[in-house]
Amino acid sequence: MRTGIIESIRQLGRGRNFDARPAKSAAARRPGPSGGVRGICTAFALAALTGCAIHPLVDDVSPIPTEAIVAAARCELRLGLVHQVEVWFADEVPPVTGFDPNTIGDPANLKLMKKLFPKVDLEGDWQQYMDIAIAYEWTFDITETNHADAGVGFRLPVLNPVGTFDLNAGGNANASRQAKRTFKNQDTFRDLLTDKKWKFCNDINRSVEHFQNTPTDGPPFVPQPERFVYPITGSIGLARAVTSFLKISVQEGALDTFTDELTFTTTFNGNVGGAVTLAPVPKEFRLVNATANLTGSRLDLHKVKISMAFPRARATQKTQKQKVDEVLKDVAGGYELNAQWRAAYALCVVEARSREDDLKNLRLDPPEVTCLESTDAFYPRGNGRTNSPLFGRRNELPDEKVKLEEQKQKLDEQKQKKKERQSSEESR
Repeated sequence: MRTGIIESIRQLGRGRNFDARPAKSAAARRPGPSGGVRGICTAFALAALTGCAIHPLVDDVSPIPTEAIVAAARCELRLGLVHQVEVWFADEVPPVTGFDPNTIGDPANLKLMKKLFPKVDLEGDWQQYMDIAIAYEWTFDITETNHADAGVGFRLPVLNPVGTFDLNAGGNANASRQAKRTFKNQDTFRDLLTDKKWKFCNDINRSVEHFQNTPTDGPPFVPQPERFVYPITGSIGLARAVTSFLKISVQEGALDTFTDELTFTTTFNGNVGGAVTLAPVPKEFRLVNATANLTGSRLDLHKVKISMAFPRARATQKTQKQKVDEVLKDVAGGYELNAQWRAAYALCVVEARSREDDLKNLRLDPPEVTCLESTDAFYPRGNGRTNSPLFGRRNELPDEKVKLEEQKQKLDEQKQKKKERQSSEESR
């Protein structure tokens, strides 16, 4: 933007005569901005705006693009998880050795670990941790504001009486652009601890146009450094977040879900001003001064919300409710729900609460209620084997199976009737 503005000022300074017609003809006209003056003002306005992005993007000021920011954050979280697996290996009795914590999530490696270390609690412990789901929500909200104003002064000779007439003209332009990009994605601990994900984070077998995750474009993966100017492009602490979640989850009576909301704001301001003054030449219509004042600002607001959840409540939370009936057992111990559903639900709740705080307005129903339906639209609550997919409760699984079977039968009948109609029409 600076280059275009300054060059326009220089062109005005080099200008000689913006009205080639005789002075007498110019003086006879009604005083007012000429076509040349209007053109100059327009040039200033355009110069102020042409250098600014039509679609403001993170890529305009960030050293890495959006997709690389997301990849770096997920790989940073993975690094914290790998460290925690090393701790789990050391805590086993006897300690687990000979396995790479980066790829322990591969099913074959888990089975082999159980075979070589029989005391490992694979089903009751390791598998539950492997099924933990992580939900992310990313928001990139960028607002650009640009203001340009310009002034030009002309001196017109006046023949009778002898003297001069000064003419001033000005123009301004204001523009504001906003772009908001929001998207969600999910991981599980099992997916993160695989050979495929290790290769991705270490730039192995990636596309030729990929943006590298590591400084040397190869292993080992190193997280981005913390950046104070544009924080979202550096380390944002997700490795510490996953460690905190896992350390809290093993405490007696601890919660089995975890949400974290990170907000980063970066503001850029720029000002450009210029003026030219020329010595007036008697008896000629000449430009004597020109000014330009240009200001621009950009506000980048980035939000990252993460949620981590077990498939069901930890065992320490259900020890006091073991003698109640089957339904109450589910309620007390936490339904054995789809971990992705639980993570997405927790993320929805924290997002709704954040929106209420921002708008200073409470909804009629609390987020815990409204998020049930919205999360159900994307993920089943249960697994369909031990509990119902719709509500996640064991006692409703038989009824749901009957309903699903009836729906399937109706669909089969409709398909059969459609085929019969088509066959009948073709025979005609």
